[in-house]
Amino acid sequence: MGLNTNQNTSNALYILQGKIVKVANKETGNFEVNGKFYEAYDSISGYLVGFKIVDGYRDGERDVALKIQDGTDEYLLKFGVNSGNFTSWSKSIQNADLLKELELVPTFKQDGDKKQSSLLIKQNGEWIKRKYTNDSMGELPVAMPVSLNGKVSYDYTAQLDYLINEISSIFDAAELPF
Repeated sequence: MGLNTNQNTSNALYILQGKIVKVANKETGNFEVNGKFYEAYDSISGYLVGFKIVDGYRDGERDVALKIQDGTDEYLLKFGVNSGNFTSWSKSIQNADLLKELELVPTFKQDGDKKQSSLLIKQNGEWIKRKYTNDSMGELPVAMPVSLNGKVSYDYTAQLDYLINEISSIFDAAELPF
């Protein structure tokens, strides 16, 4: 209790341009973006032992914080709720067995100004399929069209909130032994 100056962030991970990254310096980094250096990895394997929605990097935004255990170490992987990473992960995690090890694999593709990211799940050597697809939305709310300055955009708030509540319920009910 009281003031502390030492906080261990050595196992804090983020997703950046299709890589799982850990903050590094020029000497230890193998990936540079906008003058910042990172240790970059293609995937992370382990057990998902926690899911939480936290305040995002920017005001008003939300991030997902996944706690991952690999046997000896524990990692905290953070990524935005309003991202392709969350959209793909959140539509697949319901089909994964949380009592078994899994692998999280980020992807990134850029075509001109259009950027597309996703976070795929692999378990037992097989890719986990999405519970929700464009052809099979189930009870997932649809995105609401919004017109702004003559252009149509989509509001995914209801869809994101539904997915967050569904995933929270899955983690609460899982009774993870970790």
